[in-house]
Amino acid sequence: MSNTTFHAFTTKSVGRLREIITDIGVSLPFIGDNIPKTDNRILRTKALWDTGATNCVVTKLTAKNLNLKPISVSKVFHADGESLANVYLVNIYLPNNLVVPSVRVTECADNAGNFGMIIGMDVITMGDLSITNYEDKTTVSFRIPSVKTIDYVKEADDLRKIQFKNVGRNDFCPCGSKLKFKNCHGKNQ
Repeated sequence: MSNTTFHAFTTKSVGRLREIITDIGVSLPFIGDNIPKTDNRILRTKALWDTGATNCVVTKLTAKNLNLKPISVSKVFHADGESLANVYLVNIYLPNNLVVPSVRVTECADNAGNFGMIIGMDVITMGDLSITNYEDKTTVSFRIPSVKTIDYVKEADDLRKIQFKNVGRNDFCPCGSKLKFKNCHGKNQ
């Protein structure tokens, strides 16, 4: 693990997000880790992060603008049913210089949304995706590779243990219920 390169990005916005859209780049597959942001081989566009999409997808316009040549055709399932779609091989450039090389993507209609690509579960599951909404601010973080298991149930249990650590049985419960601890969160202790 000492030779592993770690990459991550975080994006923040006020309010609850209806969709996760980030700036990305997409290109024909070529070798190189430190590609300059101004490299004219990379098409800059927006990407929708979609946990309902099995694989990544490019719009027809994105494929046309990159002059992509299909490597095969595949049956795809979508909101309108199923159809055959061109399959391409591309590099994806996520925020913060996070490069995902040689990704097989299918093609979708241009009217899919205000983006040129969909990031699907094939890329999302390469790492960790976390979405939080704290104090009405949404934070989206993604990292490759995974470095540990994220378990919000365990984290909540650990926080509860700290919260109730020095509470006496006859003290009011710190949760704000106005009940004695023994009749509230301390009932099973």
